[in-house]
Amino acid sequence: MSAIERPGFSTQLPKGVQLYLPDEAARKRHVEGRLLEVFRLWGFREVITPSYEYFDVLAVGTDEALQERMFKLVDRETGRMLALRADITPQLARIAATRLRDRPKPLRLAYVTNVFRYEEPRVGRHREFYQAGVELIGLPKPEADTEMIAMAIEGFRALGLDRFQIDVGQVEFFRGILETLAPDGATARALREALRRKDAAELERLVGALGPPPATGDLLLALPSLYGRAEVLERAAKLVNNPRSERALENLVEIHRLLTAYGLVEHIILDLGEVRGFDYYSGVAFEGYVAGLGAELCGGGRYDHLLGRFGPPCPATGFAFDVDRLLLALEAQGVEVPVRGPEVFIIDFTEDKTAALALSRRLRGLGLAVARDIISRGLEESIAYAREIRAGRVLVIGAPGAAAGTARVLDLATGRETVWTLAELLARPERLIEPLPAAGGVRA
Repeated sequence: MSAIERPGFSTQLPKGVQLYLPDEAARKRHVEGRLLEVFRLWGFREVITPSYEYFDVLAVGTDEALQERMFKLVDRETGRMLALRADITPQLARIAATRLRDRPKPLRLAYVTNVFRYEEPRVGRHREFYQAGVELIGLPKPEADTEMIAMAIEGFRALGLDRFQIDVGQVEFFRGILETLAPDGATARALREALRRKDAAELERLVGALGPPPATGDLLLALPSLYGRAEVLERAAKLVNNPRSERALENLVEIHRLLTAYGLVEHIILDLGEVRGFDYYSGVAFEGYVAGLGAELCGGGRYDHLLGRFGPPCPATGFAFDVDRLLLALEAQGVEVPVRGPEVFIIDFTEDKTAALALSRRLRGLGLAVARDIISRGLEESIAYAREIRAGRVLVIGAPGAAAGTARVLDLATGRETVWTLAELLARPERLIEPLPAAGGVRA
């Protein structure tokens, strides 16, 4: 009795994981490959980190809320608690602060990996999901943050997405206001929550209860509306009234200037009331969105405090794309992702298979994917199978009624076909991928 036939046996996957079948896996790899190429062109080199580590080590660089959502298990050998990574940035921060501590700065690190979080699945996000991102370590200047935003835009473009925007904020701007107000912890959290929801009425109630100086109150109440293009910077400059917020605004003005120099400012929306990632980021923070999908597809920012938890303090900035959400965005925008099978599929009706094996070997030597139809079946069925596996061309050797020593080549995309002698193909196998004459259709 097979496993599927066993009473009580279920093939259902656990909640929060996803299976990628061949076409889906090909689309995923395409997205990851294009993003890695963008990262490479900007000088970043890939690193690969372990899926799990000791929990107490990961916890050093992970906030308590995320620690609660880690998948944990016990190391049988040591009895220590292990955890699947819920965020790769703390891993890279530790590596930069220890293994790469003495390497010349800046470090440009890239990754494509899976992370695990015990949370309810939502739009394009499972409990295991995939990220592609970079970390730029050792540069405190606005140019570094600008480079992250520019790379995010280039990533969207490389995938063929349009109608996207990057929302850029500066968490130090709000910190400056909190520093002036000095509210208790509960009030500070309430203010952040009201800003997160863009709840002007609740924000007004909280400001009324605090009774701050008029200028500070006006600035706080204006935060939800400090959202838009370059004019936001001018409006904020007229309202800002504390040194910390002034420095944050100056930083954002410089980043906006650099993005203008890059020619990318059309994709930028400024948001000085953005407080997501408040506990994680130490300066500029940004998120990327596309029309038609109500969730961020990428996010990142500056996190200068993190490396100091593992070693000497060091400035750092980075961002990551959510691969599964990018796949949803591509589908929503009708962007075709190439899904290909083998370039050549060989159907061989001869007994000795010598020519088919020789051609397979030579074509693979040229870097082409070749599959052979080893099952005995009719030509129509074999061609149907070739279409199913998304083969580019079919090579038929020894078909009934065909002239001895010849082979028929069918292009499944165009319907064109031609006939070559086996000697011609063996002498120059690249003929199999050259354009075929515009004559006839597929004759099965």
